[in-house]
Order: sequence, then structure tokens, then C-alpha cells
Amino acid sequence: MFLLAGRRAPVFPTAASARGGHAITRVDGIEDRPVDPQNIYDDPGFFAGYSTLERFGAGWERAVEHADLLALLPDVDGRRVLDLGCGAGQLARHLATTGAAEVVGVDVSERMLALARAEWAHPRVTYRREAVEQVMFPPARFDLVVSSLVLHYVADYRGVVSRIAGWLAPNGVLVYSTEHPIYTGRLPGDGWVLDDAGQRTRWALDHYADEGPRQETCFVPGVRKVHRTTATPINGLLDAGPLVERVADALTS
Repeated sequence: MFLLAGRRAPVFPTAASARGGHAITRVDGIEDRPVDPQNIYDDPGFFAGYSTLERFGAGWERAVEHADLLALLPDVDGRRVLDLGCGAGQLARHLATTGAAEVVGVDVSERMLALARAEWAHPRVTYRREAVEQVMFPPARFDLVVSSLVLHYVADYRGVVSRIAGWLAPNGVLVYSTEHPIYTGRLPGDGWVLDDAGQRTRWALDHYADEGPRQETCFVPGVRKVHRTTATPINGLLDAGPLVERVADALTS
């Protein structure tokens, strides 16, 4: 997994603050072509397969990136938080129980939100059904925005992080995880190259420099993820205004 933490700079009355945390106008590649939001988690076959993973439900604390993600979070006490792509609501509830004043969880999946409301509810958490690509909030609405393993599904990455930058209050923080570029750019299939004895010998990349949507089989065929090189998410965040404070790799051998 690939994790980033960025902070919106304080707003000072200087010419340098004229951007107000919004992105430089620049689009290229797939990001200048509208792509309908994907709602793969409401596919019965995908949902059934995903439900078998250890990270599903109470097992979310054993996810490989869990410790790194929590380590990047600031003190949430009294903060207004947006969980973008909240899934079943585990992280949203965790943030509320650790002191967040308000948590808004947004997800496009009816199945995941039904679980969130039934099993991960909290008085200070509100769940809202909307696509990450389409949801809108007023400027400076949140002190913290978190997103766990969502943005590799989003075609218009620059547009999303630009909007997030606008939603953050001065000194607000964005923390997110996404599938690692060496995974989204892997050889079709498992990614491992095996020897004659079936042992793993190396991990193979497939046209790593070619960014864009790729389809894979993940419980069901046709799951769309967007491959980006390592530089693209970092530069996209910098262009949107937040200062990148930390980048972490959460990898397994």
C-alpha cells in the first residue's frame, strides 16, 4: 500500500496565498475525460468475495496498512472529519470514539453503508451515499480528511484532491492510502513470475510508465483501477496546495 499525509498551509494575507489551496489548472491523460464512478462493491459476486477477507468487518485492524495509516493521523480530538470512501464504517467509528467532534462518512455502495449503519454506528458519525467523484462540501468544512484504499478507483485524481484541498480548513490534514503503483502496474494476473518448480522468482511490472485505467479480475472480472506512477499522486497533491508531510510504504514480502 502507498500512504500519504498532507497539510493545508495556513492562509496568510500575501500574494502567495492567492491560490487558496486550490489546484493549478492542468489536466492530462485520462483526467480530461469524464469517467462514470465505479460501484463495484454493490456487485453481489464482488461483495461476497470481499466479505471473506480478513480486513472485512472486525478484522480491519489486521490490514497490512492499518498501523501506518493510524500513525499518520493527527490528534483527532474535537476535529471535524470526512471519511471519503468510508466503506463499512470501521475507520469512521474509530475516529469518533477517539474524540472527533463530527465524522461524515461518504461512500457510493449501498451494501457497505448498510453495514456501516447497522454495525459501526456512532452518535457523532453520519453516513452519506454519494460517489467520491461527485460529492461536494463548502470551503473549510473539515479539519481532517481521510481516505482508505479508494483513490486508485478514481479517474480524476487531480480533481478530487483539488476539491479536498478546498474542503480543508487552514492547517487541515489529508491522510490517505491507495494501492501501491507497483501493484496497480503489475503483470496481468498475480504479478509474480514463477520458476519451473512454482516458486516465486520476481515481481513483474507491465508498462509501468503508462498511466491510466486497467481492468483486472478481483473476485469478478472487469474491476477498474487506475494505475499511476509514484510521482503522480505526490505531485497532484502538491499542485492542489497541501504540503506533503509524510509518505509511507506498507508492503508485504
